Amino acid sequence: MVRPKMPPEGDHAFGLMEKPSPGHFPGDKGCACSRPAPLNKPTGWIDSLINLFFPERCLFCSEILPFPNREPLCPACRERYRPGGRICPHCEGLFRKEPDCTCLAEDSPLLGLFVIALYDSHWRRLIHDFKYKNRRAVLRPLAGWLAGEIVNSNYCRPDLVVPVPLHPRREKERGYNQAALLARHTARVLRIPFCNLLARDMDTRSQTSVSRYERYENVRGAFKSLPGEYRGKSILLLDDVYSTGSTMKEAALVLKGYGARVYGAAIAYNPNLKALQRSGFYAGLDNW
Repeated sequence: MVRPKMPPEGDHAFGLMEKPSPGHFPGDKGCACSRPAPLNKPTGWIDSLINLFFPERCLFCSEILPFPNREPLCPACRERYRPGGRICPHCEGLFRKEPDCTCLAEDSPLLGLFVIALYDSHWRRLIHDFKYKNRRAVLRPLAGWLAGEIVNSNYCRPDLVVPVPLHPRREKERGYNQAALLARHTARVLRIPFCNLLARDMDTRSQTSVSRYERYENVRGAFKSLPGEYRGKSILLLDDVYSTGSTMKEAALVLKGYGARVYGAAIAYNPNLKALQRSGFYAGLDNW
């Protein structure tokens, strides 16, 4: 796994950044998009000096990482890390490289899914602290890691990064939307606009409080689109964890209805029992 090859300052991660046109990007009335802020990442001796006083630490055990490091995990935690990859939203098959699964229909609201890890106790604790205890220190390394894998795997070439929204009541209680924070940082690394194109119109029960079979009905009709022109755009839809996919697919359905092509991404994938029992599900985990 290698870090993405970043373009010169001001360029799009996949080519030159297009200038926004009326109705498309930031500055338009009603469009909740923002341009990525300049990274201004220090290099050379300045980078080394910053790392001397503020060294990067392992996401799981907080061990100080060697400088420079390729991913935010220490060698011991790296041994326990189960990498993700491309997931078929239809059959939930796990794929390391192309070609992807052929069972996904072209008219599917979610054209793909990419995760950096398979969900386990380590990721559960990390994501719980990020989600409910405001552990924002993990944002930068997680966003950089996710963006790097998306670029290096040639998963998709998004025009926008959009978060899965929380209902306003829940976001007010929590103080933030973890998916929006992750999406904003990921957009900054990819150097493409971050946009809030969705709102959660229904105050549904938490997905963790209902069975996997009830989750689709729980979020049906929960989202609505916000003003903005995104017909023909390729959208990277971000959330923290992907389980049944009911939430992300429902959100993707709204965006697809306005002509967007939607690709999903999450930090971790929590597969169902059938997927885990499928022959060869874990095949090749060490070869990514």
